[in-house]
Order: sequence, then structure tokens, then C-alpha cells
Amino acid sequence: MIENQPLLKVKPAFLFLLLIAFTYTVLFFAMDQLRGPFWIDEAWFWETSQQFSQSLIPTLDQLRNYNELNTPLPFILYGMLEYLFDDGLFAGRLLNFLLSIAIVFLIGWPGQGKHFKPILAVLGLFLFPYFLWLSARFYTDLIASIFALLGVVFYLRKQPIVSGLVFILAIASRQYMVAFPVAIAAHELVIAIRHRQRPSLSFFLPFFAALSLLGWFVLFGGLTPQNALAARPAPEVQQSLWALLPNSGLFFLSGLGLAFVIPEFLLFYRRLDWKAVFSKKSLLIAVGLLVLFIVFPPPDFARGLAWRVGGLMPLLPLRQALFYGLAVLTCLRFANLSLASWMVLFNALIMMKAFPWDRYALPLLIVLWYLQARNQMDHPLAGMRSHPSDRAAAGAEDTEAIEMA
Repeated sequence: MIENQPLLKVKPAFLFLLLIAFTYTVLFFAMDQLRGPFWIDEAWFWETSQQFSQSLIPTLDQLRNYNELNTPLPFILYGMLEYLFDDGLFAGRLLNFLLSIAIVFLIGWPGQGKHFKPILAVLGLFLFPYFLWLSARFYTDLIASIFALLGVVFYLRKQPIVSGLVFILAIASRQYMVAFPVAIAAHELVIAIRHRQRPSLSFFLPFFAALSLLGWFVLFGGLTPQNALAARPAPEVQQSLWALLPNSGLFFLSGLGLAFVIPEFLLFYRRLDWKAVFSKKSLLIAVGLLVLFIVFPPPDFARGLAWRVGGLMPLLPLRQALFYGLAVLTCLRFANLSLASWMVLFNALIMMKAFPWDRYALPLLIVLWYLQARNQMDHPLAGMRSHPSDRAAAGAEDTEAIEMA
């Protein structure tokens, strides 16, 4: 047993580095070494970034009048790269490529325990096609995602000030990122109420970070820059402050069931607790969700992986049943009140202001895989599958915790 211990310590890190080296080498060359032609929205994003490429610091007028619906930080960064290197398209794609690798290291590096669980979490993330695809494109998703992830990382490391500042940058990259600090604030408020304590900085800092969205609302004079609505087609739900699409939020839950709940169970869990599956709580969730799907049926048109899978159904009722079943899986998976469940809830709510497209789940998926890799999530319906090195690492962590106590 002693002779095998060094092998167990080296093997996960080696496999992780091998996986990353292979995946990103293939991706780099498959994407024409990041120098291919524009792909769909890249042309729009490139044009917008040119508005910020005349100087390193944008003017107030530029911040108010650029031609995109999202908050401007990614376009400012892309413009800075064009200003500095005069090869902004390649530089922007390279930035996303490197950010993708950084995200994978944050999730997948085995760490001191040297166990395999983080590597499985990375594999789960790779199963979501938009992650690697957008890792080599001139899109804004990866910039917003890494700020959301870092906000959660610093929060878990008990650094609320840094976490709050990073969440401000996340919201400056995409308005929807407000769901993450709001979820943390709600989680911390519930903890404070349960323990009959005053809320700590871990509540106030994400709360104030979420309020930074109001600053952009004031600056824009609305949800987005006013000329962006004229320059680019936008869903009606984004043109009015009070417009909501509840079926878009429900479709988001369906997409999450396909992109996270099913892969997570296959990668990490060995069995279902059938008593929990058919408990009164689970049945109430299923019935309540059924009512919502009847009142707010799935959208007539959407995009993404879940929509394509639904398109394989020969009849509309079967497609709707599929979306309902996937949403039930998501709600049952996150039925217990936790940090992860708050994040799922607020992301689903904010998606009522978005076009139904499960690509928008990418930041949440990244955070959920990180939480899973770092043992920050339980599963109310399942039992964990483990590897010998995982059990050894867990035992070491428990021993260390006892010694610290």
C-alpha cells in the first residue's frame, strides 16, 4: 500500500495536464489557429469593439452609445487589445482561449488531495458544447463567466471584499451576472436568520455589488444603450423593463437538466434514493412545475442543445413532456436550500428577461461544476460514487479539519 501512494498522488495531476494539453491543442488547430473568418455574431462584436479601440480609457459618451445590448466591459477589453496590438480579432480570441484554460484549471486542478473528482467535473463541462466552441471565438461569454466564477471562488475563500469587486466586473460584462451576487446575498441572509445573527460582510458586499446594475441602468437610461436597440435586433422582452417570459425561465431549467443534472449523475453518483424521489416534497415540486408548464408552455422557438434534442421528438406533446421532465430533474436536484439552489433559482428568474437559449446557462454551469469539484454541493436524491484516491483525499481533509479544530 505504501508503494502505491506516490502513484496515486502523481496520477491525477498528470492526467489533468494531459487532458488539457490534448484538448486545447486540438481546439487551437481545429479553429484555424484562432485566425478563421468571422462566425455569426463575431462580426457585430468586432464592429462594437472598434468603438473602444481609439484609446485605452473610454469616454462617457462611448459608454452610453455603443451598439450592443450587453454591458460594455468585454468590448472595452477587446478595444484595448486592438489599440495595443493592432490585431484585435486574433488577440480577442486568444484572450478567450486563455480564459478558458484558466477556468478549467480553477475547476479541474486536483489540488492537495490529488483526487480525480475535479477532473470529472472538467469532463462534465466539456460535454456542454458551447464551452469549448466559445473558447476560440470573439464572443463575450467567457469574460463574464470567469468574473462570475472568481466572485464565487473568493466568496468561498472568505474574501467578501474581493468577491464583491469581482462581481461588479461580472455585471459590467453582462447584466445577467447579477444573479450570482444576489444568490449569495440570499444564501447569507438565510444563514443569518437561521442563526439569529446580524448579516455579515458576506451578505452586504454581494448585495452592493448587485446594486451596481442600477448604475448601468441610470447611465443607459434603460436596460441597454438606447441606440443599441436600433442598431441590433433585440427580443421584445429586452425592450421593455417590465416584460417577462416565464416560459423562457422554465426552458432554462430544462436546458440545465440536460447539460448538468444528467451528466453530473452519470459522472459522480451510483444510485438513486427512491424514497426521496417519491417523497411528498418531490411530488409537490413535480405537480407545481406541471402547473407552471401548463400555464406557461415551452416557447415556440428557441436555440441550443435542449431545443435540438426536443426537435427529435416526432410530436409536439412529446417535446413538451421532454422539456417538463428535464425541468423536474433540475428542480429535484436542487430541492434542498443551498448556495447552488439559490444560484439556479435566480439564474432561472433572470432568464425570464432573455431569449430562450441554453447557451446563457454557461456561467452557471461553470460555477456548478466548480462547486461540485470542491465538494460544495450535496445531492438530495443520490449516493456518491468514489475512487480510492478520492476517499483517501477526503480522509486527509477530515483529519486536517479535526486537527485545526
